[in-house]
Amino acid sequence: MQKLLYIVLNSMLAARGLFWRVLVRLMGGRMACGARFYAGARLLLCSRAGQIKIGRDFRLLRFAVVNTVEPTARIVIGDRVHMGESSMITAYESVEIGDDVVIGPQTIIVDANHCWEDLSRPIRVQGMRGRPIRIEQGAWLGGHVTVLGGVTIGRGAIVGAGAVVTKDVAPESIVAGVPAKQIGSRRKS
Repeated sequence: MQKLLYIVLNSMLAARGLFWRVLVRLMGGRMACGARFYAGARLLLCSRAGQIKIGRDFRLLRFAVVNTVEPTARIVIGDRVHMGESSMITAYESVEIGDDVVIGPQTIIVDANHCWEDLSRPIRVQGMRGRPIRIEQGAWLGGHVTVLGGVTIGRGAIVGAGAVVTKDVAPESIVAGVPAKQIGSRRKS
């Protein structure tokens, strides 16, 4: 019985992945084989998906969302990327994620911020400004991490749970806190 349940579950995950793959391709984007979309996971794409490219063996766990806000927004996700439950990527301009990146549950990656400089107008009507985000190969973002626009997280870096990343993170470094600061390195001295 357990083996049958496993086969049914894997078939459902593959079917959801195939559905999204066909939809993205119909909209002009590209999604490689092997994607797994768990219950409630979804892509929210603006009018055209030509700027969406998703690599092989992408995992989008329950209730995770990949979202483009503007028709020109660009999202590139590499091979073997794992995106945890209830996580969100929102691209106003550009979000790039390298191969083998692990994104923990409830992590938010958003490249846009509200404009707020004009004191005579409500922030809500001042528009948005995007700044690209890049997460390089092999990085690991713990649960509840927030990555803000204009940031590059270096190859193999670790971002501790609950961190708010407002500045670039060096390759193979370990950062934590609000705002995130380097607390260690994966390199051996």
